[in-house]
Amino acid sequence: MGILDKKTRFIDLVVTQEGKRQIAAGKLRAEFASLSDCNAFYDEGEKDSVANRLYFEVAERPENSIVLEKDDSGKIINFNSDPKITVLGEFLFTSSLAQKENTSDLTHLVAATGSQFTSVFAELTGSSLKHFKNNYFIGTNDPLDQNDFEISTDKIIFEINNQQPFNGSPLKEIIDVDDAEPFFIDPKLTHLQNFKFLPPVNTNGSNYGTYSDVRSTSRETWQDISEGLGISNSTPISADTNLLDNNLLSNVQITPPAMADFDGTAVYESQNLLINRMLPTIKQTSKQFKEINFLKTSTDNNLLIQMYEDGIGASFKKLDIIDAGIFEDPFDAENRFEKQVFYVGKIFFDSFNAPTFINIFTIIMD
Repeated sequence: MGILDKKTRFIDLVVTQEGKRQIAAGKLRAEFASLSDCNAFYDEGEKDSVANRLYFEVAERPENSIVLEKDDSGKIINFNSDPKITVLGEFLFTSSLAQKENTSDLTHLVAATGSQFTSVFAELTGSSLKHFKNNYFIGTNDPLDQNDFEISTDKIIFEINNQQPFNGSPLKEIIDVDDAEPFFIDPKLTHLQNFKFLPPVNTNGSNYGTYSDVRSTSRETWQDISEGLGISNSTPISADTNLLDNNLLSNVQITPPAMADFDGTAVYESQNLLINRMLPTIKQTSKQFKEINFLKTSTDNNLLIQMYEDGIGASFKKLDIIDAGIFEDPFDAENRFEKQVFYVGKIFFDSFNAPTFINIFTIIMD
């Protein structure tokens, strides 16, 4: 066995299965790089055989996948989290040993439901943090030793009734997906570079023809967004992070869609199902919002957020998060002039196969 020249620098890399999937889909984007010393030995007294310490080739490891990825249809892609947990599409299964007559124990997949679903799902999502830690990324310690993370609450509950978030009967809030705005005219995206109105021009810069901008620009500024959410200058937002629901329907089991709320309220199978779910009316017209304060956080304040929606039985769905960018609020009472806005919801395809984003609620990082 030979030892590589310690004066020679080399890099050995391999494209993971997830990387190959993204390459095949034309979606691989290398944005960040990290170094790991998970196989390094630093103690002088280590007694392990030297043969166990030398790694000449990088290998595929379960820890290479940190977050649960999904395809364009919303189905979770296979995630190597635990041998006892299996994800198929948007359904969660767990293994169990079943004793059959005249046979040995066989392992079977059983749909995780009820309390079992809660524990298995918590273990599945907790794998992201476990995989991140097991990578042993090399980094710099915070000089102020601010490595703890603590928030003001671990649970947020929104009340749902006929007045909130519907401001009346839910019946008037439904709309066919074909009538909702697709991506290219969605007012939540028109301020982004990829969704700008770009009519063709001649080589000399003159107009090639007469074109109309059919996009809605009702959410291009912070004032537009705050008015849509019911935020005014007289209602200061003072938390480090604010969760403001945009017609959030938490704690409601929603089945595959046929109709969607115009402003991103919810998706329902049929109008009859909607009528059956109408709740007692409570007189309250203002939109709900919840604040979360960061009591402890790192100096860089790097966050990784994944959001999921409970389904029926063993199903669950990972929600999409759109980074709408940073907006300026020059009138903030506490001099927090930058507001970073994130829209959380689902993507559906209409009858023209055009993707449409249905906004469920909005996150504002203050």
